Amino acid sequence: MSNITPSGGTDAPEGSPSERQKLDRAFVGGVAWTAGAKWLSQLISWPSVLITARLLSPADFGLVEMAGFYFIVTNIMAEFGIGMAVLQMRELDMAVTAQLNTVSAMSGLAAFLISVAAAPLIASFFRAPALHNLVIVTSLSFILTSLEAIPLGLLQRDMNYKRLSVAESVQAIVTAIVSVGCAFAGMGYWSLIAGNLLGRGANIGLAIYWRPARFSIPRWTEIRQPLRFGMQIAVQRVTGSINGLSDVMVIGRTLGQAQVGAYRLATNLASTPSEKIGGLIMRVTGPLFARVQTDKALMLRYFLIFSETIAMATFPLLFGLALVAPEAVQLLLGPKWAEASDPLRWLAIFMSVRTLSYLINQLLATLRLTAFGMRISMVNFILMPIVFYIASRWGVGTVAMSWLVMSPITILPAAVKVFRSIGCSVGQYIRALEPGIVGSAVMLAAVCALRRWVTLRGWTGLSAEVAVGGLAYCGVLGGLYLHRLSRFFRFFRDLRSRGGESVAA
Repeated sequence: MSNITPSGGTDAPEGSPSERQKLDRAFVGGVAWTAGAKWLSQLISWPSVLITARLLSPADFGLVEMAGFYFIVTNIMAEFGIGMAVLQMRELDMAVTAQLNTVSAMSGLAAFLISVAAAPLIASFFRAPALHNLVIVTSLSFILTSLEAIPLGLLQRDMNYKRLSVAESVQAIVTAIVSVGCAFAGMGYWSLIAGNLLGRGANIGLAIYWRPARFSIPRWTEIRQPLRFGMQIAVQRVTGSINGLSDVMVIGRTLGQAQVGAYRLATNLASTPSEKIGGLIMRVTGPLFARVQTDKALMLRYFLIFSETIAMATFPLLFGLALVAPEAVQLLLGPKWAEASDPLRWLAIFMSVRTLSYLINQLLATLRLTAFGMRISMVNFILMPIVFYIASRWGVGTVAMSWLVMSPITILPAAVKVFRSIGCSVGQYIRALEPGIVGSAVMLAAVCALRRWVTLRGWTGLSAEVAVGGLAYCGVLGGLYLHRLSRFFRFFRDLRSRGGESVAA
């Protein structure tokens, strides 16, 4: 079996077999714990959201959503990227992390005070006086975030997925109980705020209990490098967050509220496969990349494994969603949401590219190429709103298509940089993606053939298309790539054994 992927590739002589086996087990265990936590969180969160929605008014949710736009951006600056620095810069000792802990706490307190001062302006901007007190109370999350940065970074550096997953589940449980209880008590939108704050506090409390970090007086000469690293990460995240919201802002400004609603719905539907499947894997990959950052061959091995896995899992869902978007919207949501069909199609295709780019961005941080990533994000921050504004003249579908059209500028430079740094050739990468690409192409051809030869409408037609597409995709994987699937099964099966040589050896 290859040292790059379970499906074959270039040998990687670096790294002992026992160490590779240990990392393989950590990855699989991390995926299992993360999957369990996410499923439990969903099982708890969805009923609580539905109950809370029945008890509260749309205006309550809308008010909290207004504050959310502000906190999506500013919460990133509260800990200044210090947690990521602790994760990626494994050479930092506890004396330096204690200094960084002080800096993080100070930045969180500063963010809280600035937010309190800005609360009247935010309320005035949204023309919602109730936002004034809401922003002040919600700003307490800045302090919580800053206190979490070092403990969370250390837990991730330890690859302690079990405790990370338990903390996430506890947060979901506390958030649900508090939100529903406060809603029943008639607290209105404060129910959502109380649930979020106390749930987050429970998560952070566990992280601090499991991985406590002391405080010490910062010395600039010792913390300069990690702070620079963290600043570059923070700037990249802030500009990325604003960039991710800029399409909605442009649509709201130029096309109106109804178009925003259709576009946001399409975005949520298109991003679900990548968030649920890709996000599950990438929650684990960051710490794993950080662990093997001194071994480029091992880094390449895991990069191709993860890319192949994500492609096989998400490509058929995303490309299939793009093909059946009009029928799916019509049947699932009704004719009033017809405007969502066009953006859904383009966004689903783009998400196949974006999901893979998340791995590339993780490697930029691991390879200490954060300055490059920051420059790319700032270029996108300036460029994309202009592109969205021009595209909005032709409707929300063209705005969605802009993400895909501009991906050679927004994503390709980072990919080239990472490929060169880890020694990944274009051929290796394409071979890793080949099962997902070929299987999806055959799937689309089968669905198109079904439409041409058989006239089916409504739920019967959609069900038949999904069934035929799924069978075609599974047939390709089972027929053309059975050897790869067999290696994957053996790869995961052998990880359950204790001892023996590495399955990757």
